[in-house]
Amino acid sequence: MSPFVLSYYILATVLLLLAVIFVFVPTPPHPGLRNYRISLRLFALSYLTLMVYCLIKSHYSPALLSIPFLIAAPLEAVFLAFSHVILIHPQAATRTTVCKNLLPLVLFILLEGLQSLLSEHVTLKHYEQLLFLNNGYTPGQATDVLLRELWLLAYAILIFHYGRMYFREEKRYKILAGDYSSENFIVNLPIARASFICALCVGVTTLLITFSLSETFSICLNYLILVLYVAMALLYLQYPKVFLRIYSILFEKQDRADAPDYAVSQSRWREIRLAIVCDGLYRRKGITIDDVALHFSMNRTMVSHMVNAHEKMNFNAFINHCRIDEARELIARRPEQSFAEIADTVGYSEQSNFARQFRLVTGMTPSQYRYSLLLSQSL
Repeated sequence: MSPFVLSYYILATVLLLLAVIFVFVPTPPHPGLRNYRISLRLFALSYLTLMVYCLIKSHYSPALLSIPFLIAAPLEAVFLAFSHVILIHPQAATRTTVCKNLLPLVLFILLEGLQSLLSEHVTLKHYEQLLFLNNGYTPGQATDVLLRELWLLAYAILIFHYGRMYFREEKRYKILAGDYSSENFIVNLPIARASFICALCVGVTTLLITFSLSETFSICLNYLILVLYVAMALLYLQYPKVFLRIYSILFEKQDRADAPDYAVSQSRWREIRLAIVCDGLYRRKGITIDDVALHFSMNRTMVSHMVNAHEKMNFNAFINHCRIDEARELIARRPEQSFAEIADTVGYSEQSNFARQFRLVTGMTPSQYRYSLLLSQSL
């Protein structure tokens, strides 16, 4: 068995194993995880689609714009895109929406099938054949090549469209999460972003594969796709660990509340702010706006209105500013205290997150800030 064929069989085998894992992986019996279980099925379909393509492709030498690729790649893109969108906006990835996005692929398959009945299919083995220069194509063959070129362009546009769609939904999610949670891991949801970036890299890599006429280059790209798919699987399977912490953001409807009268809310906000700052509520790790609302027996949406109106920032940013303000005082008063201890004192569960937020608020790292204080005192 040649290295070229072996690379496809290895990739197909791993994809099959991962697809089986997605189908049978146990998930907590939480009603909100229904959408996650649906996304796992979409993931499995994506992996199986590529597996079938690999088994077909292993029997042929590299060729440009092969029909199996032009069917498998867009199908894979639809499944991967919506399986990720479900993680951050379940309502946007309905069965109807997925089916609508599959319609262009169905149209291409019908047109290609019709064309194959009317004319001979062209196997593209040279780049010059894509340019229609001295190839002696019959009108039917020229139509075949042109149809595949247009569909390849559509696939490239599809990758851009799904990237734009995901990051638009991610922006929406971050706004909701920033109004809800103090935890930056919850607001940024890095596992979803990292997994989707891997999916985008798969899309770009498959584009490169269809333009490769070198078996060696194709082998390298196959193993790169293998790494990306394994990485996606490992990231994606972590989602249930954080799901229960973001359930309120994704599924629970916020209590409806009209924006309170500004003067009344300002007076009430002073009371709430005093408790958050002076009583140290911000030091509670993982504090959410639900915790604050419950503490004051208020509507969480009303509390969110107050934070945004009077602090000119969302709940997440407000809590981080409170924490960093205290951290600056501790750095000044206790130069011997470690940054890990300071981070824990002000409410951060990870020192790396503390350092990142400190720099975001002050423009300096904690070390630079401490050094600037020591330097000013020595002058």
